[in-house]
Amino acid sequence: DVILAGSGREGISILSARKDEIKCVVLDMAMPVMSGKEVYIERKKISPDVKVLLASGFRQDGRVQETLALGVNCFIQKPYSITDLSNKIKELVN
Repeated sequence: DVILAGSGREGISILSARKDEIKCVVLDMAMPVMSGKEVYIERKKISPDVKVLLASGFRQDGRVQETLALGVNCFIQKPYSITDLSNKIKELVN
C-alpha cells in the first residue's frame, strides 16, 4: 500500500499518526514546505527505524551527499522507472 503526502510537513504528520504501519519512506530532495533533508531529520525523531529511500534529479552533489551522510538507507537518481523504484523499495523492506 502507498500513502501519499502533498508536502514534507504532511508526510511528517502522516508518519506521526501511522508510524506502526509504515515500513519505508520515499523522499525527494525538493519537496513543498520542507526539503527531503528536513523531513529526514524529523523522521528520525518520530520513527528512527523506518527505512528511507532518497530520490533526486540532482546529481549526487554536496546537497545529496550531505543528506545521505545523515543515514539515508538508499538513493535513486531521477529519472527512474517504476521497476527501478520497486526494486529499490524491495531491497529496503526485505
